[in-house]
Amino acid sequence: MTETNSDLAEQPPRKIAPSPKLSGLGLTLALLAVCLFPLAGLSLYATFYGRAASRSLPVEVSLDRQTVVAPNGQGGLLTDVVVIVNTADHDIPNLTVNLNGQYFLYRDSPLQKGETLVLPQSIFMTKANQRFVPGRYPITEVTVTGRLPSNARGVTETHFE
Repeated sequence: MTETNSDLAEQPPRKIAPSPKLSGLGLTLALLAVCLFPLAGLSLYATFYGRAASRSLPVEVSLDRQTVVAPNGQGGLLTDVVVIVNTADHDIPNLTVNLNGQYFLYRDSPLQKGETLVLPQSIFMTKANQRFVPGRYPITEVTVTGRLPSNARGVTETHFE
């Protein structure tokens, strides 16, 4: 008996290579491995190196109301500011200031030894570029991070009421 072209078109194609199959138990074990391996790795990292906040950054942080130079360069404006003083005997590069865990400021130039940095609160922004409006929400926490001479990251968290 010979097959015609119309008979071949009606038959499903033959499988040449075997297809991989994963059982329910195999899928469960694979998902557990994908979730648990990173968790175990991060736990070991935290155990050996500790939290970043365990290395204190030698700065003093305060909130104040001071006169800052106006954007046009003529005169000054009385505004709410964050004051950061470097109390270390070295410069602090990679300075990041964070208000309430939501508004950020990244500073390229290092904070020099003994330097006082006065930052208007209105220049802090969220990651979505929304500016902080002084007086709208109270500042409860200011976190300052920077690089220490050992190349470790130092953190200072200052809480306000």
